[in-house]
This record gives sequence, structure tokens and C-alpha cells, in this order.
Amino acid sequence: MNNIVCPKCRETFKVDEASFADILKQVRDRQFNEELQSRMEMAERDKESALKLAEAKLRNSFQEYLSKKDKELSDLHLQN
Repeated sequence: MNNIVCPKCRETFKVDEASFADILKQVRDRQFNEELQSRMEMAERDKESALKLAEAKLRNSFQEYLSKKDKELSDLHLQN
């Protein structure tokens, strides 16, 4: 038998091993689910940041390519 003290009313309860194991499982499951949710949200934020960074790099690369092509066109017009 285990004694559990209620955090609200401070009353002590006697709980058998099976009930105690069930209570512990509920607490562990709740903590696990909260941690899992937190990590999923963090992973989603990281993914969004990575996508925005990749998009910015691609946009920058494309702008450089367009600038290079514009310069080539200008050079060709000047030669003619």
C-alpha cells in the first residue's frame, strides 16, 4: 500500500499497488504527450525557418542569375 497526499485538500489516501501504478502511468503518459507536442511544435517552427531560408537563398541566386543575364544582354546591345 502507498500513501498519497492530495495536493489540494492535503488529505492522505491509501492506494494499492495496481491503483498506484495506474496513477503513475497517467502522469507519465500526460508528461510524454506534453513533451511530444512541444517537440512537434518546435520541429514545425524549425521546418518553417529552413523553408524560408532556402526560399531566400533561391531567390537571391535567381536574382544574381538574372542580373548576369541582363548584363550579357546589355553587352550584346553595346557591341551591335
